[in-house]
Amino acid sequence: MIDLASADYIRQRLEPKPGDPLYLHLSDLLLAIKDLIPRGVGPVLDFGCGGSPYRPLFGPRTYHRADLAGSGAALDFEYGVDSLLSAPSEDYACVLSSQVLEHVCSPLAYLAECRRVLRPGGQLFLSTHGLFEDHACPYDFWRWTVFGLQRMVEEAGFTIEKIKKLTTGPRAAVFLAERVFGEHGQRANFNRAGLYSRCVHHGTRVVRKVGARRRHAACDTSFPQHRMADLGQEGHDMYIAIALLAHR
Repeated sequence: MIDLASADYIRQRLEPKPGDPLYLHLSDLLLAIKDLIPRGVGPVLDFGCGGSPYRPLFGPRTYHRADLAGSGAALDFEYGVDSLLSAPSEDYACVLSSQVLEHVCSPLAYLAECRRVLRPGGQLFLSTHGLFEDHACPYDFWRWTVFGLQRMVEEAGFTIEKIKKLTTGPRAAVFLAERVFGEHGQRANFNRAGLYSRCVHHGTRVVRKVGARRRHAACDTSFPQHRMADLGQEGHDMYIAIALLAHR
């Protein structure tokens, strides 16, 4: 299991740097959080908080943490597989749900709790995955298209204000290639018997020699428009994550 409270885990999300294993995705997610989170509102509930890496972005506001029972974190609220909280209704101006929805057993039950604890007009920031590898923490159940997520959030009673695709197109392709041919490729060491396998093997060696830091810096320069895209923009049909802001 990943230590969600480790200093390096939190640093990679709050201060991602080229060369970090998930830089291409996490730096784009940080852009979305800074762009979409409501300014100056509180109190805030971090629902599925893990190590609460984005806590500093909310400033000196009341900030409560909720996560699965037994997670070992210092929490204000614990919940089980039903996602039900002991928090009072209509108590929060903002709910933060960052990369949580794919891990809950019932997304609609979780979203219903988000709505219940929000004040009328309160806002939900939610991000989750479009394309991503399995990453149980302790479970991993779901992936979405942007239209499927939009429909589910609206069915839960929210009005969506903004929705973004994150790490799209060629930037997404580089990210996925790094995951397959980088981390996993080093372990698998692909079968080199066929011509295609040998080409993949040698191409992978060349890309690794470039180095992650230079590769990520080149992506930032070459594909800036593929970091965060609006729903209607063309050329962004493949994306690693989705972020939205909605209100009750």
